[in-house]
Amino acid sequence: MVADIIRKFKLMMTRAPIVKYLSGKGKGKGPDDENNNQNNNNNNGNGNNLKPKASLMEQYALLYGRAVKDIGRAKGPNLIKASQQITSALVYGGIYSLDLSQRSIQDRFGLLSLCVIGPTNLALAGTIRTFPREKTIVSDERAKGMYGALPYLLSKIVAELPVATVLSSMFGAVLYPLVNLRKSLRKFMVFLGVSTLNTVTASALGLLIGAVAPSQDTALALFPVAIILNVVFNGMNLSVESTPKLLRWLPNLSICRWAFEGLALNEFRGLTFQPRPRPAHPGTLRGEDALDRLSIGGKNTIKRTVVAQSLILGGCYYQTYRVLRGTRPQYAKIRPPPSF
Repeated sequence: MVADIIRKFKLMMTRAPIVKYLSGKGKGKGPDDENNNQNNNNNNGNGNNLKPKASLMEQYALLYGRAVKDIGRAKGPNLIKASQQITSALVYGGIYSLDLSQRSIQDRFGLLSLCVIGPTNLALAGTIRTFPREKTIVSDERAKGMYGALPYLLSKIVAELPVATVLSSMFGAVLYPLVNLRKSLRKFMVFLGVSTLNTVTASALGLLIGAVAPSQDTALALFPVAIILNVVFNGMNLSVESTPKLLRWLPNLSICRWAFEGLALNEFRGLTFQPRPRPAHPGTLRGEDALDRLSIGGKNTIKRTVVAQSLILGGCYYQTYRVLRGTRPQYAKIRPPPSF
């Protein structure tokens, strides 16, 4: 058993053995295997797709190993992404210096909005630029019966999740102390959690757009539309009550809205601001009152925003799976020539 596991994972070192193993060409062949291969070839010629011979777990293990290896090879792009996160945090830290004055209320809302829009833009753009090309290769490999859509998508998600988590955490860890957000370990961890979930959800939305789009150019054309809708309905630029009735369902699908509300609730609840020098107009003294001005307070909770974000994340993954499963190349049927 141990020897069999070692043999399977050795296959991950090169692409060719993976092709042979997943398609059944690397296993020992008996009479039944010969017949099955012949039937698969006949089915392929008739316009049907081959079915993988490896089990789901075998497909997942090999695809996960290949995905991890691809991520390890992409040191240059990963370093660029890391530098983007750190540079953004340093820029924001050089601009914002928060205190408890009345002017810091608007500064806090503006900073939290940028903490959502910037990472969303980077995650969405990065996925949209790369996934359509990868989808073409995956579609061709699946048509050859190498693996299914489910193990491929799961392996990709699991392999890329640690990278997204580390990049998002780098941004939050650099930014948080520079701008003087709430000095609390619990607040800091919630900030990192909400920010990471937002980044992962943006990547999932990019996967869905890349899967639906027939080409990379189409996916890039859809990118501005997705960003604009998320920014307009992010909870700060336009309240839900002011949204036209026919479009009031759109804010519920905005990943920026739920991330911004989660960060705002985490930052403002329990915060007390200094009054203005004029007693007649002291301004907003409680963080809860500042939240009410944006219609974020009341019964809204961080848990509610996380659940909403998680539902969007799961919906994007599910729809991506459905699209990948339904978009496999079909071959022309081979028919015998007409008899004369």
